Amino acid sequence: MNIRALIRNVAAKVCMASVCLSAMSSCDSWLYEEEGDCSVYCRLKFRYDKNLKWADAFANEVSSVHLYAFDESGVLVWQQEERMDPGTAENYSMLLDLPAGDYKLLAWCGLQNDGGREESFSVPEARVGETRMEQLQCTLNRKHDEAGAYSEEHLYRLFHGTLDVSLPVNDDGGSYDYTMPLTKNTNHVRVILQHLSGEDVDKEGFIFRIDDENGLMAHDNELVADENINYRPWDIQDVEAGIGKEGVRAANNVKGLVADFTVGRLVETHHDKMMLTITTKEGKTVARIPVTDYALMGKEYYEKEYRYPMDEQEFLDRLDECVMTLFLDENHNWVSSVIQILSWRVVLSNVDIE
Repeated sequence: MNIRALIRNVAAKVCMASVCLSAMSSCDSWLYEEEGDCSVYCRLKFRYDKNLKWADAFANEVSSVHLYAFDESGVLVWQQEERMDPGTAENYSMLLDLPAGDYKLLAWCGLQNDGGREESFSVPEARVGETRMEQLQCTLNRKHDEAGAYSEEHLYRLFHGTLDVSLPVNDDGGSYDYTMPLTKNTNHVRVILQHLSGEDVDKEGFIFRIDDENGLMAHDNELVADENINYRPWDIQDVEAGIGKEGVRAANNVKGLVADFTVGRLVETHHDKMMLTITTKEGKTVARIPVTDYALMGKEYYEKEYRYPMDEQEFLDRLDECVMTLFLDENHNWVSSVIQILSWRVVLSNVDIE
């Protein structure tokens, strides 16, 4: 072989080696075929542990997710909605189909449910490139009569969440997980009414209502000025329970009424607005109780129980169920109150009625 041919042969081998090295360094080359591609996958998980059990209840309580992504100027660039599959909700996450960059994420969860009844909340239609974050307020779907706005529905559970994310650029690919914490915006209030004498409580003799101006929530979950919502019970039923010593047949039966409500978010600044009112059919006021103030009576107990200090709003956000038992004398006067929040009780006597 002459010198020129030898040089050409060596150059060809060097060139081939360079091509092979280039292919080996390329993420999408044949070398990576068995390991998959090198795309970047960003997934968003959700966590609902802002409750009084400090446990993640997302899989059990959230029925759907509406997620919106906004650029740094607050304009919508992407949106996605999905319903939960009970079988896979425990490991649910949503793929963020977005290019690398900084985004503000907003979620309203619980807008779509099982279709068994009318949806409880709604948000405006959003358009990519047009809708701004502050426009995505969430509204309680209410009805109107001659007395004004009212809701008598067993409301579907509603949740809110926000999160700022920076999606990375990675030429080698990879998976990235983010987690958005959620706040529950609906609360179950149960009112139990019974006579100290043990006599029947006439189901048709009382009217229950809870009033508040909490039917409109901003993108940051703060309440927006709204009309008064008259919450009415979605169920009123007669109840009866036996009373006696443990292991001994009950000697007495206690009868009463139970009224169940679902109300919107409890907010500390509305402590003088959210009011439970019970009247007789003749118009006599039996009780008028500030719901938020009474709910806050459980705060100290939970702080001591879990050694976890909370401000008032965090406690109200963690609370999602409140039970009030009211006792009446023979003249339908409220004489004492037992406020029960989960397993905690406080007994009040000689309380003035507003």
